[in-house]
Amino acid sequence: MVSIGAFDPTGGAGVLADIRVAGRFGVYGMSVLTAATSQNPRSFNGVEAVSDEMFRKQISDVFDHYRVDAMKCGMIATKSQLKILIDFFDKNTPKNLVIDPIISATLGNRKFDDETIDLYRTLCGYALLVTPNVKEAEIIKDITPSAILSKGGDADSNICVDILKIGDEEVRFTSERIHTTNTHGTGCTMSSAIASCLANGHDLKTSVKIAHGYVNRAIAGAVGLDITEGYGPLNHFVETK
Repeated sequence: MVSIGAFDPTGGAGVLADIRVAGRFGVYGMSVLTAATSQNPRSFNGVEAVSDEMFRKQISDVFDHYRVDAMKCGMIATKSQLKILIDFFDKNTPKNLVIDPIISATLGNRKFDDETIDLYRTLCGYALLVTPNVKEAEIIKDITPSAILSKGGDADSNICVDILKIGDEEVRFTSERIHTTNTHGTGCTMSSAIASCLANGHDLKTSVKIAHGYVNRAIAGAVGLDITEGYGPLNHFVETK
């Protein structure tokens, strides 16, 4: 499984979390780095993108020499990176591509203009599954991936409902809200868990079901994970089933 995304020094999100999740599912994880970020549980302090040349080299080094059974795509740092990925996927049909679209109104102090959002929407069209949060679902509502998983963790309710839409079919996955501040990287964890399940040969519905249960246990298991104050990570070491 290849994770395309950013480096989070806290390890709660981004490629570090994705690789940890892949390993927990018994999948060999690889990564293509888009950027380094500076962040902690209380603030997002900066992002520095890798160069276009380095981004292309990473893609070539991974995809030209390794079998890729699934991909997870998270934070893309620049418009040019989006264009590079779109061009790559246009020439190389992606297998089991899961996109966690980091396109809410802001990321740190960065703003997403109309062109960037349009590029994200084009990129999402190559995906087997897109996993937006509530705000992102509204932004990408007109795209046509194979399936969309609308995550309900941000909704104001004691019940969290993730809704998987495959064409006209709708499948709901529900769980009770766990009241904890240790939820950093939930979206990354969900999408990388789904991609890992797809790499293991599960179909999409089964992959989402397994990932939903895993994320719920990872949040519950993080309640006593006392490694920082404030907005902490999930416990990625819980059982996968």
